[in-house]
Amino acid sequence: MSEDRIRCPDCGRLNAAGSTSCAQCNFPLSSEGTRPSAPPEAPNPVPEPISAEGPGSSPAAPSPVPPLRRRPPRPRMQQQAMSLWLVFAGVAAAVVIFTGVKANLDRASEPVEGAAPVQQEQVDDLRAALERDSTNVDARIRLADVLYDTGNWQEAARNYEKAVALDSTRVTAIVDLGVCYYNLGEGPKAERLFHLALARDPTQPVALFNLGILHERRKDYEESLKYFHRALASNPPDDMKPVIVDAMQRLQQLTGRTPPPLPGNSP
Repeated sequence: MSEDRIRCPDCGRLNAAGSTSCAQCNFPLSSEGTRPSAPPEAPNPVPEPISAEGPGSSPAAPSPVPPLRRRPPRPRMQQQAMSLWLVFAGVAAAVVIFTGVKANLDRASEPVEGAAPVQQEQVDDLRAALERDSTNVDARIRLADVLYDTGNWQEAARNYEKAVALDSTRVTAIVDLGVCYYNLGEGPKAERLFHLALARDPTQPVALFNLGILHERRKDYEESLKYFHRALASNPPDDMKPVIVDAMQRLQQLTGRTPPPLPGNSP
């Protein structure tokens, strides 16, 4: 029965007749005949192996040891593959860490003019949140608010615009966007935004008050007094009421007139 088996020339194991590779070491076996000592009559169909020096290196001199012995034994190959995988994973982790650190440094290298340390920290966190999700309207508005509070009108306006483009119902963002444009010297654009806010919410007190200020600066005192009167009747925040009352008293003294009744109310 041994005549029907093929002996592996690499490890000496007897393999079943017709085996193309050794069951123990995976060494290629000749499928011609069953005697292990008979050399193949034709070239081995297995492709020429690449040497350890890489493609294009000079072939080794003829030797009784088959060329495939240049490849490491299978266990070593598995160990090498695992080592390469660990190296790759380590490099990938290093790249991720470097990218994160670089992003933090980049954000830290873009200080907000006039921002206190706590405000700068808020800006960094909000920018990071927007890098993860640029459609986060709340984060966009909070970032714009910090920029607004620090007087960075141009950048605040850009962020308010992006927020309103995503959600046009954010009335306070529309009003604050109008204030940004007013402070940038674009009064007509600011006025359009205040009217847009009132189209969304006719009782928005800040939009009403701001329109009263714009008309007062144009010396259109009668129209200004109307907006102040509407702002006071729109249930404004408590800290805003004295400001509106002062504005109304100022115009009443200036014009000698009392504010007109609100639409729908009797004189």
